[in-house]
Amino acid sequence: MGALDQQVEIGIYGRGGQGAKTAGELLTYALFAAGMKPHGQPRYTPDRMGAPSSYAIRFNADRSQCHDRSWIQDPQWVVLFDLTLLEQLVLERDWNLSVLVVANAKPDAPLLERLKGFRHYRVDANRVARECGLMKGSVPILSSTMVGAFARATQLVSLDTLVQTVTAQARGTLERYLDVNLQALRRGYEEVIQLPQSGRPA
Repeated sequence: MGALDQQVEIGIYGRGGQGAKTAGELLTYALFAAGMKPHGQPRYTPDRMGAPSSYAIRFNADRSQCHDRSWIQDPQWVVLFDLTLLEQLVLERDWNLSVLVVANAKPDAPLLERLKGFRHYRVDANRVARECGLMKGSVPILSSTMVGAFARATQLVSLDTLVQTVTAQARGTLERYLDVNLQALRRGYEEVIQLPQSGRPA
């Protein structure tokens, strides 16, 4: 993983229906499978499509038990399902400049002013979800794609570990969706790209 602070925090931000909570749970399980002892917790408003939702993960880099159950304060990694949340919630005001952001956006979309100064990866998760048939009505379900992109960008967990995690979590009622979720997971891993880091505006 490289040099990390003792306590590691991951923030996942999306809207109801996009799969941010599912992505958080998958990453938490995958980190556990990789030998960490993570704690994950969701935060969302009363259940309605489109409302902001988030998921926080914390673990200790030395793989010791993490006892801190408070909400994250200083994430090293951020997974951003919807860029409009930056405008609505001003999420980046609390981020350190060393934060790595994995965002759902078209590769050729202009770099948002609010993301300048941050290390920035992006994947067109909406397109991947549509092409894989991961839709809830007109809303793309992005969890598998974004988790795959996060894994490639951070190298925190391997693709094999994620495949095993998704497979295990799909047993039972969700098993019929396993193939398309694995397809989206692998595409997220393969299609995520890093953008050149731009200076932060004054």
